[in-house]
Amino acid sequence: MDTVFPFGFPGPTAFYLTLLVAVFMIHVLFMNYVLAGSAYLAAHTVLFGSADDGTPLSRILRDWLPFMLSAAITAGIAPLLFLQIVYRENFYTANLLLFYRWMAILPVLIAGFYLLYILKSKRIGHWPFVARAAVGVGAFAGFMFVAWSWVENHLLSVHPDVWVEQYASGVLVYRPFELFPRLALWVVGSFPTMALMLAWQVWWESRLDTGMPTAEQTRGAHRTAMIALIAIVLTSICAGAYSLLMPPAARDVVFSMLTLPYVILSVIGVTLELIAWVPQLRAGRLKLVWLSVATVGLMLHFCGMTVINESTRLAAIDISTRYAEHAASAKIGGRWAFGFFLLLNLGLMAYCIRLTSMRRPPEETIETPEKP
Repeated sequence: MDTVFPFGFPGPTAFYLTLLVAVFMIHVLFMNYVLAGSAYLAAHTVLFGSADDGTPLSRILRDWLPFMLSAAITAGIAPLLFLQIVYRENFYTANLLLFYRWMAILPVLIAGFYLLYILKSKRIGHWPFVARAAVGVGAFAGFMFVAWSWVENHLLSVHPDVWVEQYASGVLVYRPFELFPRLALWVVGSFPTMALMLAWQVWWESRLDTGMPTAEQTRGAHRTAMIALIAIVLTSICAGAYSLLMPPAARDVVFSMLTLPYVILSVIGVTLELIAWVPQLRAGRLKLVWLSVATVGLMLHFCGMTVINESTRLAAIDISTRYAEHAASAKIGGRWAFGFFLLLNLGLMAYCIRLTSMRRPPEETIETPEKP
């Protein structure tokens, strides 16, 4: 693998790999908001119920998490389709070996949906502490289960040498040494995305109100910047630790010509994020120019890390035997229809976001019972 991704592959294979990376980036954007946002809201719900804590963050998360979960699920369909085209039996086999564990994702997501709407309710602020904690922590625990299941599925799919043993044992849990370091990387890495998206929402609200941030929005700006900076540092530490723990073959591919430019791209992106967040933390105010710089940095980091993630799968799975199948799939057609509906759905989602962001109802003050 001495050619930069995706140019070392035949045309159809490169096409499908590029689309897989592109649509996975969209899914990760919404997924990160849901995972990190539900974690923040779980902690907030335990402490404050549905009352605000002096920042607009919890209110924004309560309002937007159900929509973001819908977007994450919808955006997750396309990567699943391209995974099946590119890797075929590896993906199917991992699903079958996990079976009930894998299928449990569906009811867990449905339950998470309803719990998010309960968190959005004003009544939860009057509930006992135990009930508030059960709803908030339950929603986050459900999404953590989904994240764990996806990581487990990925690791099982790239280790065909354990398939027979896994099937013979009848165990529906796969726990390689990589599982928890990789899961930690994904979880911690979701917070910078959530912080940036929240920051844009806080900035937009201040623009709709008076153009000047309120005291609440200033505190929100300070908190989002702090979350982002701490999470970026922790994510970098987790990424470094995981690079030492991953199999040597995967590590060699990550630092080969195939993905080395993307490693550099990711480092540049993280650097831009740090540069953009520090002045906003100091000033306690969100600036359009710095939010734009942070967004560019996050997109560069996303692009780099998504390609790196895919390269570790390419290191474990020889897809050269599937080149003919990729070429045959490319001749079937449908790519223009896929592109049309992808752009159409993205446009509709953007319109819905803009429409709902133009107005927000006046806040209600709720007295929340004290924690026992």
